[in-house]
Amino acid sequence: MPRHPTNTKLRILKAARTLYSTHGFGGTSLDDIITAAGITKGAFYHYFKGTAAVCEELLDDVVADYEQLARSIDPDTAPIEQLRKFLATLARLNASGEWVNCRLILHLSAESHESRPRLQHKLAGFWKWYTEFFEQLILKCRSTGAISTQLDPKTQTRLVMSILAGAITLERISPASSAFDNLPTLVINSLKADSTP
Repeated sequence: MPRHPTNTKLRILKAARTLYSTHGFGGTSLDDIITAAGITKGAFYHYFKGTAAVCEELLDDVVADYEQLARSIDPDTAPIEQLRKFLATLARLNASGEWVNCRLILHLSAESHESRPRLQHKLAGFWKWYTEFFEQLILKCRSTGAISTQLDPKTQTRLVMSILAGAITLERISPASSAFDNLPTLVINSLKADSTP
């Protein structure tokens, strides 16, 4: 029989997700998590060995969320529409304020986790998957003539990921109510543009 997380464990994970996405791993203490979750240290240690264990489980959840999002795209639609739908969904989720996965991944990735090889490994695994996901979509778009082929696919992939990371980071630094409104169009247009003047 599969085990389901308890309400207490879910509260710990929810509190940690919010805190890590805002302050990063290094800026979040055990006391921060237990205060935000409204639990005792004993309750925390019943479920986790420490804050790194919470972070590792969160990363698994975040990767699963991204993979589910990718699977939700209809594979029978045109590749450019698949890309547009994925970007639009990410933009909508980020604009809602409820989806903190993008900020969480960016925050954790910006920190050095040399003393936490399991965190490093999980983050590296995520970025490998995420990069390959976008690169495959871009290759499909290129093969149908929906985007320019002036730049190589790896550069186009980095361009897409850079625009997304930049939009998420800028929204955190300087919030704007319409920050994500035109994100899919901006990304698609950047891929359609020739690199020639």
